[in-house]
Amino acid sequence: MVLDVIERFLKDLNVRDLLSALLVNREWCQAAVPLYWKAPFSYTKKRSRHALKIYESFLEQENGSAVYKNQPLYDYPIFLKELNYTNLLFCKGFHEGTRNVVALLQMLTNREVRLNTFIMENTGTNIESIYGFWTNSCYAPIFSTLVHVEIHAPFPKYNVMKALMNNCTRLSHIDINLHDTSVERAEKSLDYLEELITAQTCRLNLRLAFPNGSGKMLVEKLCSGLETFKRLELVKWNFDGCDWGWLENCPNLTEFAITNPIPTQVTSIFGSNFDNYRFQMSKNKKVVTAHWHFDKNSSKFYFHPDKTLMEPYDDDPLRSKNAN
Repeated sequence: MVLDVIERFLKDLNVRDLLSALLVNREWCQAAVPLYWKAPFSYTKKRSRHALKIYESFLEQENGSAVYKNQPLYDYPIFLKELNYTNLLFCKGFHEGTRNVVALLQMLTNREVRLNTFIMENTGTNIESIYGFWTNSCYAPIFSTLVHVEIHAPFPKYNVMKALMNNCTRLSHIDINLHDTSVERAEKSLDYLEELITAQTCRLNLRLAFPNGSGKMLVEKLCSGLETFKRLELVKWNFDGCDWGWLENCPNLTEFAITNPIPTQVTSIFGSNFDNYRFQMSKNKKVVTAHWHFDKNSSKFYFHPDKTLMEPYDDDPLRSKNAN
């Protein structure tokens, strides 16, 4: 009971305060360790490097290449719930970091780790062979419990979409840049997207970006899951000639956003009462999206808040599509 109370208190602390909580006493340490180590690669670069060293020590023990007089008090890798894959790769520099990824993924598989959140940030690198290590089917169990996915790195996504489609049914948050220079690969990605949407068992917050991607093809795929969408944001697609009548058949939609210029039919359906959000993509480039909010109790930009404002993603049972 005491531990439960401590855990509820610690959930609201930032990482610096969590580290302080580790030093209070044994009970506080027991409660704080899983919270800190659930996302060790989502903090600063220094903290990510420290986490990688700890993980590597477990690898050395598994390989029998090192013996420690003082064994770690906890099996830290089993607490992992959020993996920032990009930070993991860059802990030691991109190319050096890739050498450990396969071994680390195998270690997580052996420990039966199950992730809630997976993030790949945009670094400008598009080497699919490196970014795509995790899509190997032997690591599928790690990602089968995902509820939150962000993938912004500019590499071809068809294998990523295939892996998500094959393994994930509990996603409630998908934010992916689907840009691809190959029309054939882009079509495959959208085919997998359609299957991914229909496979989900909860309301879906979906943000899709693709500079000048085929809006007509995207709309065709989205129409397979109209009741699934809770929030929908479409960025930089080419929507020339698209029919937007399907938006009238999304009964659970609480927020819709689209990149300017706004199609006339969209304003005919939702009205002209919308908010603009300016997203700073780079130092000299901004993207403006128009947002309609249909929930009177919320006017926040769901995909662009501080992390603290984003809906929580944890181990609570997911609400089914048919829930109120």
